[in-house]
Amino acid sequence: LLERSTRHMALTPAGQVLFREAADAMNRLDRACARAAQAAQGLSGTVMVGYSTFAANGPMSDIIIAFRRRYPSARVGLRLLASPEQATAIEDGTLDLGFMMSNVPTNSALRMPISRERLIALVPSDHAFATSKSIPLRRLTSVPIVIGTEVRWRGFRLLVDNMMRSAGLSLTIVEEADDLPVLLQFVRSGFGCSILDASFVATLPPGIRALEIEDTTETLDIVLACQQSHASPLVSHFLTEARSHVQLLAAGVQIAAD
Repeated sequence: LLERSTRHMALTPAGQVLFREAADAMNRLDRACARAAQAAQGLSGTVMVGYSTFAANGPMSDIIIAFRRRYPSARVGLRLLASPEQATAIEDGTLDLGFMMSNVPTNSALRMPISRERLIALVPSDHAFATSKSIPLRRLTSVPIVIGTEVRWRGFRLLVDNMMRSAGLSLTIVEEADDLPVLLQFVRSGFGCSILDASFVATLPPGIRALEIEDTTETLDIVLACQQSHASPLVSHFLTEARSHVQLLAAGVQIAAD
């Protein structure tokens, strides 16, 4: 490895290769140890998060952005799943956390309240109801209704069914859709009216009017569910960030978003 003389010492070609490779190996080892220490402290790694269609317009995105800013070495993997699918995925460990509807049963040890939204009626802009700002629940029984499917929208369908049953009413459902864009297109085209939660009002396309439903107290509640008993340090940090964000919202603090 070395060429020696009484006046000179230098690396041989073999020594030069070993020096370069060993230095690179030591640098990689140092980086690996640093990353392992970060992961152990919950400063890096991946959190797998599920979310339903109804959680997408709530505080979820702000919570994730705040978490990423605080823990820039962490990654958030997102999966769009119906609330019952999230419950199963959390139980089998496929997901760490899930933003889901509160009326869907889970075995999760933690269910943190995130948001609460009133229900609204959607009608085509040229519909006879569109000149009003609100509508009695019973009037929805007189028009055709388009709504999400029992499979993909099960939690929401349970919520709507409970609202109607409590009032002694029933809807005339003429069409079902798996996807929200398809459902909204049905409404725009005049195929029927629909029911959603108020978080969607700001994102409704032209051609659809949102009306308050006058005589119901039913709300759509989103919770953040987690098996906290075996949560990683990183998941615990995510929960802390979510709790802090919700507390600020409850206190009426305006949270700036870039």
